[in-house]
Amino acid sequence: TMPGLPLVPAACGIDVDNNGKISGLF
Repeated sequence: TMPGLPLVPAACGIDVDNNGKISGLF
């Protein structure tokens, strides 16, 4: 996997919306 890309949402509890916005990092 490439670092910086949310390919694994379960890694840090990251959630991706339908728009493609990443949530959980902030």
